[in-house]
Amino acid sequence: MTTTAVAAHPTSIAELFAQSAETARALAGAEQSAWNGHIIESSSVMLGLAHWDGTLYLDRESIVDPLRHLYEHAGATRPTPTLIAYRESLATLLHEHAHFLGPADATQEAAREAFTKLGSRQLEEGVTEAWAQDHLDDFIHRLGIDKVAPGIDSVRSNGYYAAFVPAVREITTALDARNGFPPGETLSVLNRQTAAGQFPLLVDAVYNSTRLPDLEPPDADTRSRLESILRSGLAHLETYELSPPDLATTNSLATANQVLSHLDHETHTAEATYTLSQPDPCVLPRPTRRIPSPHEAALSGLTPPSPARPSPTLSSTSHPSPSTHHHAHPRSSPPSRQPLARHG
Repeated sequence: MTTTAVAAHPTSIAELFAQSAETARALAGAEQSAWNGHIIESSSVMLGLAHWDGTLYLDRESIVDPLRHLYEHAGATRPTPTLIAYRESLATLLHEHAHFLGPADATQEAAREAFTKLGSRQLEEGVTEAWAQDHLDDFIHRLGIDKVAPGIDSVRSNGYYAAFVPAVREITTALDARNGFPPGETLSVLNRQTAAGQFPLLVDAVYNSTRLPDLEPPDADTRSRLESILRSGLAHLETYELSPPDLATTNSLATANQVLSHLDHETHTAEATYTLSQPDPCVLPRPTRRIPSPHEAALSGLTPPSPARPSPTLSSTSHPSPSTHHHAHPRSSPPSRQPLARHG
């Protein structure tokens, strides 16, 4: 029987930084992290930055110093504001590491190019922040920080990107329900991708939640229309990025619902083009049997009557008009054939 070695919990900020990337990768279930192992303490308006070259930048005053303080006072009781400061620092650390995650064949070059496209930044930041908020407690427990800072898992912080996160949550939650996925599945799948892979997966989730995969041909352009709706809607969230959090949240949710409504309209319209009722082929009713009249039954099996002889009062050379002749002598079977009997 073999056992897997478990890394000891970090006891210093240096050990925390060394273990944080792999902890985030394992927590997300991603195949790789693009982090190059370097962390630079910065002093800017940005709390953290996952650079395209793989370097992680963290603000010294807001992020690094609280984490250093956390380990310098390991096990001590801390007031709520201090615990919140620790928690926000760890949330930023997890958020930035989530930016580096991707599949084995992902490259930062492709991710960077995709990030510049319409709606990509809003989706990528919204996914990263929402996932980090949802998994922060697990991140803290895996690193043993709940033992270093007792009570840290009992306080909460507000998080960031109020203009992006609510919309991303609303859309991914709806797609979970429509596809029969466990709650949070769509968000987690998107988080394991770089910006280059997120929109294709999101479009697939929308498309596969409908009947279209079984209805339309592979070369249909429905997917491109769905992507256009998603990109335009998510890009619109930038309008609310600098709004107060409550207002940004309200507008973000409203935008998400508009996007979902537009997607529904598009997919229902596409489905209708393949499911319109076709007219049934012309089917004649079955013939009904008519009961013959007594007169018809009496003639059954008898030789039809002979044509009437000309009246003696008429000249033998006179001829009735064609119309009179036609109506006076209905068509009958030849004398050699008996008429078919009608059976009731």
